[in-house]
Amino acid sequence: MSQRSEQAKHAVKAPPRNTGKRAEMLSSTLAIRLVVAVVIFAVTLIVKMPTIVRIILLILSVVVAGYDVFLEAINSVEDSDYFAIPLIIVFISAIGFVVGYAAESVALVILYQISGLALKYVAKRTKASAADMLKSLEPDAAARMRETLEGEGAGRLTLERSVGDSAAMILRFAMAFAVVFAIVVPLFTAFPFRVSIHRALMIILLATPTSVVAAMPLTGIVGLCTSAQKGILFQNAAGLEKAAEVNAVVIDKEGIFSDDSPELLSVRSELLDKDTFMNFAAHAVYYSDQPFARAISAIYDQEYKLAVISDFRDLPGSGVELKIGGAPVLLATQEYLAKRGAKIPQSADEEGTAYHLIVSGRYIGKLVLSSSVNENTGSLAAGMNDLGITRCVLLSEAGSEETQRLAEELGFSDYAAVGDTSGKLRYLSEVSGGKRNQVMYVYANGIEQHSAASVDVRVSKRAKFADAVALPADVANVPAAVAISRRMMQIAKMNALFAFGVKALLIFLSILGYCTLWFAIFVDMAAAIATMLNTIRVSIPPRERVRDDFDDDEDLD
Repeated sequence: MSQRSEQAKHAVKAPPRNTGKRAEMLSSTLAIRLVVAVVIFAVTLIVKMPTIVRIILLILSVVVAGYDVFLEAINSVEDSDYFAIPLIIVFISAIGFVVGYAAESVALVILYQISGLALKYVAKRTKASAADMLKSLEPDAAARMRETLEGEGAGRLTLERSVGDSAAMILRFAMAFAVVFAIVVPLFTAFPFRVSIHRALMIILLATPTSVVAAMPLTGIVGLCTSAQKGILFQNAAGLEKAAEVNAVVIDKEGIFSDDSPELLSVRSELLDKDTFMNFAAHAVYYSDQPFARAISAIYDQEYKLAVISDFRDLPGSGVELKIGGAPVLLATQEYLAKRGAKIPQSADEEGTAYHLIVSGRYIGKLVLSSSVNENTGSLAAGMNDLGITRCVLLSEAGSEETQRLAEELGFSDYAAVGDTSGKLRYLSEVSGGKRNQVMYVYANGIEQHSAASVDVRVSKRAKFADAVALPADVANVPAAVAISRRMMQIAKMNALFAFGVKALLIFLSILGYCTLWFAIFVDMAAAIATMLNTIRVSIPPRERVRDDFDDDEDLD
């Protein structure tokens, strides 16, 4: 095979532009076919006619309604997929015809096709309702989420695979049980084989997993849209699903709690005038990308003489060290300088963070920058605690004393002062070790990989490696996204249990003889639609306890 042919074989084909219109045309055609099939079927039930004529009309009815189901069944056989739903429907309807339940077999195929249309319609309307939640987002974020929703498998949950595997095992067991039931029951009871086979067919029909997993992709889509409405945009439902299991949260201080663009509050020096001091400071931070460095560079409007800068070394969270004109220069925090043994003049406590300038071992002065906590993020730790996540770690490049002070102020259970990005990644690997540790990492500054945490949430408008982005104005809603994830999974499991319960009840009724093929498929379809409609509850938060309005009021007597 040529290289071009090999590339063509593996090329991803773009979906046709008229896919939506083509699907609508197919649905319309199917609806017309079903109307014709129902009319023919009704005639066979109402009008008296010879048996042979009735059989011919029933066959015509089932062919008009479900010839595409028969084609899908043939394809399943060619693909060796012997447990495909269309193949099972064809098998049941064919055996039903043979054992004398022709009318039920036709009704089965018609209702199967009607259920397919109904499920598609409900799914379409549910997706549209979920997409309406995106209207409150800014245009770029809304467009990004719509692109996500259009992606293949966007709403697919990991739970769907495990439930689907369980349902497939149940189907295999049910088919084996049905065969034994059909053979054994007539041997020990007065029931004829046609009755035992009829009940066995219903057992197989009800064991199909369609209704069990039908709502799960919609549950994921509604969860994604509800989270996006809060400003937390996940890449897919599987990522949102992982947030439900989070039992520890590590939040990066830089760019989230600390001001990513601090302001210069003051410059104090007894040896240099302000312009000369700022000239030294601006050259010192020229090669640094730390927030305090950006603040200094932003207000320096003179020409740089880069030739005088040498031996630069960034001290993440603490300052910078270099040589200017051959003279050693340190511009760093008091905590860092104290570790180096440098003597810093004592001064009264002041608002902000001070960076002290030392040139050739001599203290020159200091500049003070703002260090206010972002008001939008002050409640992050408390929000996580309300969800039962008691291990909240504040991660910072700053010194341990400053990190500890901020952690206590914001209600964190723990803190870690690390030197740089690599130190953060190492710490996350340690915290995330063990199967029981499900960690969420919330950060602002980009890292060129996914961390060892289960869920990475970047505070930004775009993120390449993170599972989700939190829009900067909505960082405080990260706990809300975790709550949405938990509710999404709760409803997904509830839907699966409900569908399994309905199937179990119908199988029990089938064994006792209180069920028919058409009734079984009808109730199964109704259960699937009910689970789909139930997915919209993901967007509705649990009812909060109503507070007595008089609790805080004065006595009115």
